[in-house]
Amino acid sequence: MTTIDPSSKNIPSASIPLNIEKKSKVNVYIITGFLGAGKTTLLNSLLSQFDQEKNIVVENEFGEINIDKNLVQGNFKKVFEITGGCLCCNLDTELYDVLDQIARMENKPDNLFLETTGIADAGNLSAIFNEEFVKEIFDLKKMICVTDAEVVEDFLGKTSETARQIAASNLVLINKSGKVAAQYLALLEENLKRINPYAQFTPTTDGTLDKNLLFTKNPVRPLFSVEKPGNKQLMHSINSVLFETESCFDVEKLHSVLQMSLFIYYKDIYRIKGYIKNSKGEAYLLHSAGKTISITPADEQISHSHLVLIGHKLTLEIADRLLKPALC
Repeated sequence: MTTIDPSSKNIPSASIPLNIEKKSKVNVYIITGFLGAGKTTLLNSLLSQFDQEKNIVVENEFGEINIDKNLVQGNFKKVFEITGGCLCCNLDTELYDVLDQIARMENKPDNLFLETTGIADAGNLSAIFNEEFVKEIFDLKKMICVTDAEVVEDFLGKTSETARQIAASNLVLINKSGKVAAQYLALLEENLKRINPYAQFTPTTDGTLDKNLLFTKNPVRPLFSVEKPGNKQLMHSINSVLFETESCFDVEKLHSVLQMSLFIYYKDIYRIKGYIKNSKGEAYLLHSAGKTISITPADEQISHSHLVLIGHKLTLEIADRLLKPALC
C-alpha cells in the first residue's frame, strides 16, 4: 500500500479520480464500536452473507501491528491495513489513499467494509464519505455501532467517544445481550435510544446480524418520542434537546453559524438532525455529524422548524444561543 505521511493534511479534491468509468457506486458499511464489543465477529458474519459479491475490507488498528487482520474470514478480495493511529485523527490521509486505490481498480468491489479502531470518531469518519468527490464513487449505506451490553454504561461514563459513535450511527447492535438480565437490557436499550433517537437498535447474543437490516432506509425523523426541553439528564450527562420555532431560518446564515460552532464544539455536540423552513416556507433537512453540516431541500410539508440536538450536557439555552442568531 502506498505510504502517505499522516501529518499531511493537504488533500486535493482530485485525490479520488472522478473520470474513472464506473458502472455503479461501491457500497460502504462502517463498523465502529469500543474495544472488545464484537466488531470483527460482526464483520465476519457479514462477509459470509455477502459471499456472492466482491468485497474489500479496510482494517484500522490502534498500534503498529494489526491483530484483527488475522481474524478476518470470509469472501474478500483484499484487506487494506491502516495502523499506528486512529482514523480521522492522524491517519485520515491514509484512508483517502486507500479509497484512491480502490477507485482506480479496473474491477471495483461491490462492497467496502471498514472496521475502525475502538476510539475512532465516527462522526468525522462519516464526514469523509460525505465529501462530494468521495460520493462520486462510494455510497455510505450504514454506520453500524457495536456495543457490549455488559460494559457499555461503564464506557459511557469514562469516555465521550462511545457516545459519539452511537450518536453518529444509524444501526446500533447491543451485543452479548444474553449475558444481562432482560429487565436491564430493556432499560439499557431505552437509554441508548435517547442518545440517538434516529438509530435502529438490535439486540444480539453472538455479534451476528441479518444482512437485510443493512438495506433498511435510514430514518430522518426520531424513532421515539424525544423528551421536551427540561428533561432529566440521561446516562452520564449525554442528552437530547428538542428545539422548535415558528420563525423561519436564513439557511445560508444557519449553515455558516453551525459550521463555525461545530468546528469548535464538535466534541460536545454529537449530532443535529431535523427540518427547518426558510422565509418562503420551503422545507430543508438539516443533518450534522462531527464537524460536518449539510442542509438540503426536502420534499416535506412542515408547519414549523424542529431540530434534535444530541450531545454532552446540552440545554435549551445552549440550543437557543446556537440557532437563534440565524432566524429571519
